[in-house]
Amino acid sequence: MAGHRRKQKVVKMKRRPHFMAGLLLIIFAVYLLVLFIQSVTREHVSIYEVTEKQIADDEVIRGIILRDETLVKSKEAGYINYYVGEGARIGVNTKVYSIDSTGKFFEEITKLDTEKISLSQDDTRQIRDDIAAYRNSFNLSDYNNVINFKYNIDNTLLRMTTINLLEQLNEVMKNNKSVSSLKFVNADKSGIISFCSDGYENLSVDNITKKNFEHMTDEWTQLRAADKISKGTPVYKRINSENWSVILPLTSEQYEKIYDKDVVSVTIKKDNLKMNANISTFTSESDYYAKLDFNKYMIRYLDNRYLDLEIEINSADGLKIPVSSILKKSFYVVPKKYITKGGDSGGNGVLLLTYDKDGTSETTFTNTDIYYETEDGNVYIDTKLFDAGSTIVEGASGKESMRLTKTATLEGVYNCNRGYCEFRRIEKLYANDEYAIVSKDTDYGLSAYDHIILNPDTIGEDDIIY
Repeated sequence: MAGHRRKQKVVKMKRRPHFMAGLLLIIFAVYLLVLFIQSVTREHVSIYEVTEKQIADDEVIRGIILRDETLVKSKEAGYINYYVGEGARIGVNTKVYSIDSTGKFFEEITKLDTEKISLSQDDTRQIRDDIAAYRNSFNLSDYNNVINFKYNIDNTLLRMTTINLLEQLNEVMKNNKSVSSLKFVNADKSGIISFCSDGYENLSVDNITKKNFEHMTDEWTQLRAADKISKGTPVYKRINSENWSVILPLTSEQYEKIYDKDVVSVTIKKDNLKMNANISTFTSESDYYAKLDFNKYMIRYLDNRYLDLEIEINSADGLKIPVSSILKKSFYVVPKKYITKGGDSGGNGVLLLTYDKDGTSETTFTNTDIYYETEDGNVYIDTKLFDAGSTIVEGASGKESMRLTKTATLEGVYNCNRGYCEFRRIEKLYANDEYAIVSKDTDYGLSAYDHIILNPDTIGEDDIIY
Protein backbone atom coordinates (compact mmCIF):
# COMPACT_ATOMS: atom_id res chain seq x y z
CA MET A 1 0.00 0.00 0.00
CA ALA A 2 1.19 3.31 -1.06
CA GLY A 3 2.28 5.45 1.84
CA HIS A 4 2.60 2.47 4.08
CA ARG A 5 5.53 3.10 6.43
CA ARG A 6 7.72 0.10 7.17
CA LYS A 7 8.22 -0.61 10.83
CA GLN A 8 11.83 -0.16 11.98
CA LYS A 9 13.27 -2.36 14.67
CA VAL A 10 15.53 -0.57 17.14
CA VAL A 11 18.15 -2.63 18.85
CA LYS A 12 19.63 -1.21 22.11
CA MET A 13 23.39 -1.72 22.53
CA LYS A 14 24.65 -2.72 25.95
CA ARG A 15 27.52 -0.60 27.26
CA ARG A 16 30.27 -2.24 29.19
CA PRO A 17 30.91 -0.65 32.56
CA HIS A 18 34.35 1.14 32.70
CA PHE A 19 35.30 0.54 36.31
CA MET A 20 38.97 1.44 35.81
CA ALA A 21 38.18 4.88 34.40
CA GLY A 22 35.95 5.68 37.34
CA LEU A 23 38.56 4.47 39.80
CA LEU A 24 41.21 6.62 38.20
CA LEU A 25 38.95 9.66 38.42
CA ILE A 26 38.33 9.02 42.09
CA ILE A 27 42.06 8.59 42.77
CA PHE A 28 42.86 11.80 40.90
CA ALA A 29 40.20 13.70 42.87
CA VAL A 30 41.60 12.40 46.16
CA TYR A 31 45.10 13.40 45.04
CA LEU A 32 43.96 16.94 44.27
CA LEU A 33 42.20 17.10 47.64
CA VAL A 34 45.37 15.97 49.43
CA LEU A 35 47.45 18.55 47.58
CA PHE A 36 44.94 21.22 48.48
CA ILE A 37 44.95 20.26 52.15
CA GLN A 38 48.76 20.19 52.19
CA SER A 39 48.99 23.58 50.55
CA VAL A 40 46.62 25.04 53.12
CA THR A 41 48.14 23.43 56.22
CA ARG A 42 51.82 23.45 55.26
CA GLU A 43 53.91 26.47 56.25
CA HIS A 44 55.17 28.09 53.08
CA VAL A 45 58.77 29.07 52.53
CA SER A 46 59.13 32.85 52.64
CA ILE A 47 61.92 34.73 50.91
CA TYR A 48 63.44 38.04 52.01
CA GLU A 49 65.62 40.41 50.00
CA VAL A 50 68.67 41.67 51.89
CA THR A 51 69.00 45.45 52.05
CA GLU A 52 71.75 47.78 53.20
CA LYS A 53 70.62 49.94 56.09
CA GLN A 54 71.44 51.54 59.41
CA ILE A 55 69.53 50.53 62.51
CA ALA A 56 69.62 51.89 66.04
CA ASP A 57 68.03 51.65 69.45
CA ASP A 58 67.03 55.17 70.50
CA GLU A 59 65.57 56.03 73.88
CA VAL A 60 63.93 59.40 74.60
CA ILE A 61 64.31 60.12 78.32
CA ARG A 62 63.53 63.25 80.32
CA GLY A 63 66.34 64.20 82.69
CA ILE A 64 67.28 66.88 85.19
CA ILE A 65 70.12 69.37 84.63
CA LEU A 66 72.91 69.78 87.18
CA ARG A 67 75.09 72.90 87.12
CA ASP A 68 77.63 74.51 89.44
CA GLU A 69 75.29 77.25 90.67
CA THR A 70 75.47 79.77 93.48
CA LEU A 71 72.66 82.03 94.73
CA VAL A 72 74.04 85.48 95.53
CA LYS A 73 72.17 87.33 98.28
CA SER A 74 71.86 91.02 98.99
CA LYS A 75 73.79 92.36 101.96
CA GLU A 76 71.43 95.30 102.33
CA ALA A 77 67.74 96.14 102.03
CA GLY A 78 66.46 98.53 99.39
CA TYR A 79 65.39 99.02 95.80
CA ILE A 80 67.54 97.14 93.30
CA ASN A 81 68.55 97.94 89.71
CA TYR A 82 70.53 95.63 87.42
CA TYR A 83 73.16 96.49 84.82
CA VAL A 84 73.71 93.06 83.24
CA GLY A 85 71.25 90.82 81.44
CA GLU A 86 70.23 87.17 81.62
CA GLY A 87 73.05 84.92 80.42
CA ALA A 88 75.68 87.67 80.57
CA ARG A 89 79.25 86.68 81.37
CA ILE A 90 80.54 88.60 84.34
CA GLY A 91 84.07 88.98 85.62
CA VAL A 92 85.43 89.93 88.98
CA ASN A 93 84.42 93.55 89.81
CA THR A 94 81.78 93.67 87.07
CA LYS A 95 79.07 96.15 88.11
CA VAL A 96 76.06 93.80 88.53
CA TYR A 97 73.44 95.88 90.36
CA SER A 98 72.85 98.87 92.59
CA ILE A 99 70.90 99.01 95.82
CA ASP A 100 68.98 102.12 96.84
CA SER A 101 67.85 102.10 100.45
CA THR A 102 65.57 105.16 100.10
CA GLY A 103 64.20 105.00 96.55
CA LYS A 104 65.50 108.47 95.68
CA PHE A 105 67.42 107.08 92.74
CA PHE A 106 64.28 106.64 90.64
CA GLU A 107 63.04 110.10 91.52
CA GLU A 108 66.22 111.65 90.20
CA ILE A 109 66.12 109.56 87.01
CA THR A 110 62.67 110.87 86.14
CA LYS A 111 63.98 114.46 86.32
CA LEU A 112 66.71 113.81 83.78
CA ASP A 113 66.45 114.69 80.11
CA THR A 114 65.83 111.34 78.41
CA GLU A 115 65.49 112.75 74.91
CA LYS A 116 69.25 112.49 74.49
CA ILE A 117 69.15 108.75 75.16
CA SER A 118 68.99 106.49 72.10
CA LEU A 119 69.68 102.84 71.40
CA SER A 120 72.74 101.99 69.32
CA GLN A 121 72.74 99.52 66.45
CA ASP A 122 74.26 96.92 68.78
CA ASP A 123 71.49 97.56 71.32
CA THR A 124 68.83 97.12 68.65
CA ARG A 125 70.49 93.97 67.36
CA GLN A 126 70.54 92.53 70.89
CA ILE A 127 66.80 93.09 71.29
CA ARG A 128 66.09 91.49 67.91
CA ASP A 129 68.21 88.48 68.86
CA ASP A 130 66.25 88.08 72.09
CA ILE A 131 62.96 88.17 70.18
CA ALA A 132 64.21 85.69 67.54
CA ALA A 133 65.43 83.27 70.21
CA TYR A 134 62.06 83.43 71.92
CA ARG A 135 60.14 82.81 68.70
CA ASN A 136 62.28 79.77 67.85
CA SER A 137 61.65 78.15 71.23
CA PHE A 138 58.05 79.28 71.71
CA ASN A 139 55.72 76.68 73.18
CA LEU A 140 52.10 77.37 74.12
CA SER A 141 52.29 74.84 76.95
CA ASP A 142 55.29 76.53 78.59
CA TYR A 143 54.11 79.75 80.22
CA ASN A 144 57.43 80.19 82.02
CA ASN A 145 59.08 81.01 78.70
CA VAL A 146 56.72 83.96 78.27
CA ILE A 147 57.57 85.29 81.72
CA ASN A 148 61.30 84.80 81.15
CA PHE A 149 61.08 86.55 77.79
CA LYS A 150 59.35 89.58 79.35
CA TYR A 151 61.98 89.84 82.07
CA ASN A 152 64.81 89.45 79.53
CA ILE A 153 63.50 92.27 77.33
CA ASP A 154 62.80 94.51 80.33
CA ASN A 155 66.24 93.85 81.71
CA THR A 156 67.93 94.44 78.35
CA LEU A 157 66.20 97.80 77.94
CA LEU A 158 66.88 98.73 81.56
CA ARG A 159 70.56 97.90 81.21
CA MET A 160 70.88 99.87 77.96
CA THR A 161 69.06 102.96 79.21
CA THR A 162 70.67 102.89 82.64
CA ILE A 163 74.17 102.93 81.18
CA ASN A 164 73.28 106.13 79.33
CA LEU A 165 71.51 107.62 82.33
CA LEU A 166 74.44 106.89 84.63
CA GLU A 167 76.60 109.29 82.69
CA GLN A 168 74.16 112.07 83.52
CA LEU A 169 73.44 110.72 86.97
CA ASN A 170 77.08 111.06 88.02
CA GLU A 171 76.72 114.83 87.88
CA VAL A 172 73.46 114.65 89.82
CA MET A 173 75.01 112.49 92.53
CA LYS A 174 77.82 115.00 93.04
CA ASN A 175 75.40 117.84 93.66
CA ASN A 176 72.48 116.00 95.27
CA LYS A 177 72.89 114.31 98.60
CA SER A 178 69.45 112.66 98.26
CA VAL A 179 70.95 109.86 96.19
CA SER A 180 73.90 109.27 98.46
CA SER A 181 72.14 106.09 99.64
CA LEU A 182 72.74 104.48 96.24
CA LYS A 183 75.42 101.77 96.33
CA PHE A 184 76.84 99.77 93.45
CA VAL A 185 77.58 96.06 93.95
CA ASN A 186 80.28 94.33 91.93
CA ALA A 187 80.71 90.62 91.29
CA ASP A 188 83.19 88.94 93.59
CA LYS A 189 83.66 85.98 91.23
CA SER A 190 83.42 85.39 87.49
CA GLY A 191 80.69 83.32 85.88
CA ILE A 192 77.42 83.48 83.95
CA ILE A 193 74.50 85.32 85.47
CA SER A 194 70.88 84.20 85.68
CA PHE A 195 67.82 85.63 87.36
CA CYS A 196 65.84 82.38 87.69
CA SER A 197 65.77 80.06 90.67
CA ASP A 198 63.94 76.79 91.27
CA GLY A 199 65.47 75.56 94.53
CA TYR A 200 67.70 72.96 92.82
CA GLU A 201 70.87 75.04 92.90
CA ASN A 202 72.49 72.65 95.40
CA LEU A 203 71.30 69.44 93.71
CA SER A 204 74.10 66.96 93.00
CA VAL A 205 74.64 63.31 92.16
CA ASP A 206 75.09 62.57 95.86
CA ASN A 207 71.63 63.78 96.87
CA ILE A 208 69.57 62.86 93.79
CA THR A 209 66.41 60.90 94.60
CA LYS A 210 63.43 59.45 92.81
CA LYS A 211 61.31 62.41 93.95
CA ASN A 212 63.31 64.73 91.69
CA PHE A 213 61.65 63.02 88.71
CA GLU A 214 58.04 62.93 89.89
CA HIS A 215 57.01 66.32 88.49
CA MET A 216 59.43 67.11 85.68
CA THR A 217 58.30 70.60 84.72
CA ASP A 218 60.29 73.82 85.00
CA GLU A 219 59.02 75.95 87.89
CA TRP A 220 61.12 79.10 88.03
CA THR A 221 61.02 81.96 90.48
CA GLN A 222 62.20 85.33 89.14
CA LEU A 223 64.88 86.93 91.29
CA ARG A 224 64.46 90.39 89.75
CA ALA A 225 62.18 92.22 92.14
CA ALA A 226 60.11 95.30 91.36
CA ASP A 227 59.60 96.19 95.01
CA LYS A 228 61.93 96.81 97.89
CA ILE A 229 63.87 93.72 98.98
CA SER A 230 65.06 92.65 102.40
CA LYS A 231 68.61 91.94 103.47
CA GLY A 232 69.61 88.37 102.63
CA THR A 233 67.24 88.11 99.64
CA PRO A 234 68.70 86.22 96.63
CA VAL A 235 69.29 88.83 93.92
CA TYR A 236 70.87 86.72 91.17
CA LYS A 237 72.29 83.31 90.42
CA ARG A 238 75.86 82.77 89.25
CA ILE A 239 76.80 79.71 87.18
CA ASN A 240 80.45 79.07 87.93
CA SER A 241 81.35 76.71 85.09
CA GLU A 242 80.36 75.88 81.52
CA ASN A 243 80.46 72.19 82.41
CA TRP A 244 77.04 70.73 83.06
CA SER A 245 75.35 67.35 83.41
CA VAL A 246 71.98 65.70 82.89
CA ILE A 247 70.80 62.91 85.18
CA LEU A 248 68.46 60.39 83.54
CA PRO A 249 66.22 57.92 85.39
CA LEU A 250 66.53 54.46 83.80
CA THR A 251 64.60 51.23 83.74
CA SER A 252 66.53 48.04 84.40
CA GLU A 253 66.41 47.25 80.65
CA GLN A 254 67.82 50.66 79.74
CA TYR A 255 70.49 50.30 82.40
CA GLU A 256 71.62 46.97 80.91
CA LYS A 257 72.02 48.59 77.50
CA ILE A 258 73.98 51.58 78.78
CA TYR A 259 76.06 50.54 81.78
CA ASP A 260 79.17 49.46 79.82
CA LYS A 261 79.33 52.54 77.57
CA ASP A 262 81.63 55.53 77.99
CA VAL A 263 80.31 57.82 75.23
CA VAL A 264 76.88 58.08 73.60
CA SER A 265 75.37 60.21 70.88
CA VAL A 266 72.66 62.53 72.23
CA THR A 267 70.02 64.68 70.55
CA ILE A 268 68.48 67.40 72.71
CA LYS A 269 64.87 67.45 71.59
CA LYS A 270 64.26 71.11 72.47
CA ASP A 271 66.27 72.33 69.47
CA ASN A 272 67.44 69.03 67.88
CA LEU A 273 71.05 69.73 68.79
CA LYS A 274 73.08 66.53 68.37
CA MET A 275 76.39 65.93 70.14
CA ASN A 276 78.38 63.30 72.01
CA ALA A 277 78.34 63.03 75.78
CA ASN A 278 80.43 61.16 78.30
CA ILE A 279 78.20 58.76 80.18
CA SER A 280 78.40 56.97 83.50
CA THR A 281 75.82 54.96 85.42
CA PHE A 282 75.02 54.62 89.10
CA THR A 283 72.33 53.31 91.42
CA SER A 284 70.63 55.01 94.36
CA GLU A 285 68.11 53.33 96.64
CA SER A 286 67.70 50.48 94.12
CA ASP A 287 66.93 52.92 91.31
CA TYR A 288 68.99 53.18 88.13
CA TYR A 289 70.44 56.40 86.72
CA ALA A 290 72.76 57.63 83.99
CA LYS A 291 74.85 60.79 84.16
CA LEU A 292 75.62 62.58 80.89
CA ASP A 293 78.44 65.14 81.01
CA PHE A 294 78.75 68.10 78.62
CA ASN A 295 81.32 70.89 78.34
CA LYS A 296 79.57 73.30 75.95
CA TYR A 297 76.17 74.77 75.05
CA MET A 298 75.21 75.13 78.72
CA ILE A 299 74.05 78.71 78.18
CA ARG A 300 71.49 77.56 75.56
CA TYR A 301 69.55 75.75 78.30
CA LEU A 302 69.97 78.27 81.07
CA ASP A 303 66.19 78.61 81.45
CA ASN A 304 65.67 74.83 81.63
CA ARG A 305 65.96 72.44 84.53
CA TYR A 306 64.50 69.47 82.65
CA LEU A 307 65.34 68.35 79.10
CA ASP A 308 64.17 65.55 76.83
CA LEU A 309 67.19 63.70 75.44
CA GLU A 310 67.21 61.09 72.68
CA ILE A 311 69.98 58.62 73.46
CA GLU A 312 71.42 56.56 70.62
CA ILE A 313 72.27 53.44 72.59
CA ASN A 314 73.20 50.97 69.87
CA SER A 315 73.64 51.54 66.17
CA ALA A 316 75.18 49.74 63.24
CA ASP A 317 75.53 50.16 59.50
CA GLY A 318 75.41 47.06 57.32
CA LEU A 319 73.01 44.52 55.85
CA LYS A 320 69.56 44.30 57.42
CA ILE A 321 68.06 40.81 57.85
CA PRO A 322 65.17 39.48 59.96
CA VAL A 323 66.18 37.71 63.17
CA SER A 324 63.87 34.81 62.20
CA SER A 325 66.12 34.01 59.21
CA ILE A 326 69.17 33.27 61.38
CA LEU A 327 70.14 29.68 62.15
CA LYS A 328 73.17 27.84 63.53
CA LYS A 329 75.15 25.18 61.68
CA SER A 330 77.87 22.82 62.89
CA PHE A 331 81.24 22.47 61.13
CA TYR A 332 84.50 20.56 61.38
CA VAL A 333 87.50 22.73 62.14
CA VAL A 334 90.63 21.70 60.18
CA PRO A 335 93.94 23.37 59.31
CA LYS A 336 93.84 25.08 55.94
CA LYS A 337 96.77 23.00 54.68
CA TYR A 338 94.40 20.03 54.39
CA ILE A 339 92.35 21.86 51.76
CA THR A 340 93.37 20.96 48.22
CA LYS A 341 92.09 21.37 44.66
CA GLY A 342 90.62 18.51 42.68
CA GLY A 343 87.60 16.92 41.06
CA ASP A 344 86.10 17.77 37.68
CA SER A 345 85.53 21.39 38.66
CA GLY A 346 88.93 21.93 40.25
CA GLY A 347 87.24 23.20 43.38
CA ASN A 348 88.16 23.03 47.05
CA GLY A 349 88.09 19.69 48.85
CA VAL A 350 89.91 17.26 51.10
CA LEU A 351 91.45 13.85 50.63
CA LEU A 352 89.45 11.29 52.61
CA LEU A 353 91.43 8.24 53.76
CA THR A 354 89.59 4.91 53.68
CA TYR A 355 90.53 1.21 53.93
CA ASP A 356 89.35 -1.86 52.03
CA LYS A 357 88.39 -5.09 53.75
CA ASP A 358 91.87 -6.38 53.20
CA GLY A 359 93.36 -3.33 54.89
CA THR A 360 94.49 -1.55 51.75
CA SER A 361 94.28 2.25 52.12
CA GLU A 362 93.13 4.67 49.47
CA THR A 363 92.37 8.39 49.32
CA THR A 364 89.28 9.87 47.74
CA PHE A 365 88.87 13.53 46.86
CA THR A 366 85.68 15.00 48.33
CA ASN A 367 84.47 18.45 47.33
CA THR A 368 83.71 20.76 50.23
CA ASP A 369 83.02 24.46 50.51
CA ILE A 370 84.92 26.65 52.96
CA TYR A 371 82.47 28.48 55.19
CA TYR A 372 84.88 30.37 57.41
CA GLU A 373 88.60 30.95 57.78
CA THR A 374 90.11 31.91 61.14
CA GLU A 375 93.10 34.16 61.72
CA ASP A 376 95.16 31.24 63.04
CA GLY A 377 94.87 29.30 59.78
CA ASN A 378 91.89 27.01 60.37
CA VAL A 379 88.90 26.55 58.08
CA TYR A 380 85.35 25.33 58.64
CA ILE A 381 83.96 22.50 56.48
CA ASP A 382 80.51 20.89 56.45
CA THR A 383 79.92 18.07 58.96
CA LYS A 384 77.24 16.52 56.74
CA LEU A 385 79.87 15.36 54.23
CA PHE A 386 81.90 13.23 56.64
CA ASP A 387 81.28 10.84 59.48
CA ALA A 388 82.66 11.83 62.86
CA GLY A 389 86.17 10.43 63.29
CA SER A 390 86.90 10.22 59.55
CA THR A 391 90.53 10.66 58.57
CA ILE A 392 91.75 13.18 56.02
CA VAL A 393 95.22 13.46 54.51
CA GLU A 394 97.30 16.57 53.93
CA GLY A 395 97.24 17.04 50.15
CA ALA A 396 100.72 18.39 49.42
CA SER A 397 102.86 15.76 51.15
CA GLY A 398 100.35 13.01 51.77
CA LYS A 399 102.22 12.18 54.97
CA GLU A 400 100.21 14.08 57.56
CA SER A 401 96.71 13.07 58.51
CA MET A 402 94.11 13.98 61.08
CA ARG A 403 90.77 12.76 62.32
CA LEU A 404 87.69 14.93 62.07
CA THR A 405 86.68 15.46 65.68
CA LYS A 406 86.89 19.16 66.45
CA THR A 407 83.64 21.02 65.71
CA ALA A 408 82.32 24.55 66.04
CA THR A 409 79.10 26.36 65.13
CA LEU A 410 78.48 29.41 62.98
CA GLU A 411 75.51 31.70 62.69
CA GLY A 412 74.19 32.18 59.19
CA VAL A 413 71.25 32.18 56.82
CA TYR A 414 70.05 30.15 53.85
CA ASN A 415 70.83 31.97 50.61
CA CYS A 416 68.56 30.97 47.72
CA ASN A 417 69.88 33.05 44.81
CA ARG A 418 70.49 29.88 42.77
CA GLY A 419 67.11 28.34 43.45
CA TYR A 420 68.29 26.11 46.28
CA CYS A 421 69.41 26.70 49.88
CA GLU A 422 73.05 27.53 50.57
CA PHE A 423 74.36 28.35 54.03
CA ARG A 424 76.06 31.75 54.28
CA ARG A 425 77.88 32.90 57.38
CA ILE A 426 76.96 36.21 59.05
CA GLU A 427 78.67 38.50 61.53
CA LYS A 428 76.09 40.32 63.64
CA LEU A 429 76.91 43.93 64.41
CA TYR A 430 73.64 44.68 66.18
CA ALA A 431 70.29 43.03 66.76
CA ASN A 432 66.96 43.80 68.37
CA ASP A 433 63.85 41.64 68.67
CA GLU A 434 62.97 41.86 64.97
CA TYR A 435 65.99 42.70 62.85
CA ALA A 436 69.76 42.33 62.83
CA ILE A 437 72.48 44.31 61.11
CA VAL A 438 75.26 42.08 59.78
CA SER A 439 78.59 42.98 58.25
CA LYS A 440 78.64 43.53 54.50
CA ASP A 441 82.34 42.64 54.31
CA THR A 442 82.12 39.07 55.60
CA ASP A 443 84.10 36.46 53.65
CA TYR A 444 81.76 33.76 52.32
CA GLY A 445 78.89 35.96 53.54
CA LEU A 446 75.99 38.00 52.19
CA SER A 447 75.71 40.93 49.81
CA ALA A 448 73.02 43.54 49.27
CA TYR A 449 70.00 42.26 47.29
CA ASP A 450 70.72 38.60 48.08
CA HIS A 451 67.61 36.50 48.67
CA ILE A 452 67.44 34.51 51.89
CA ILE A 453 64.95 32.15 53.55
CA LEU A 454 62.87 33.97 56.13
CA ASN A 455 61.82 30.76 57.95
CA PRO A 456 64.73 28.28 57.69
CA ASP A 457 63.07 25.74 60.00
CA THR A 458 60.67 24.82 57.17
CA ILE A 459 63.40 23.78 54.71
CA GLY A 460 66.80 22.11 54.63
CA GLU A 461 70.15 22.99 53.11
CA ASP A 462 70.44 22.12 49.39
CA ASP A 463 66.64 21.88 49.12
CA ILE A 464 65.24 23.31 45.88
CA ILE A 465 62.91 26.32 46.16
CA TYR A 466 59.67 25.78 44.27
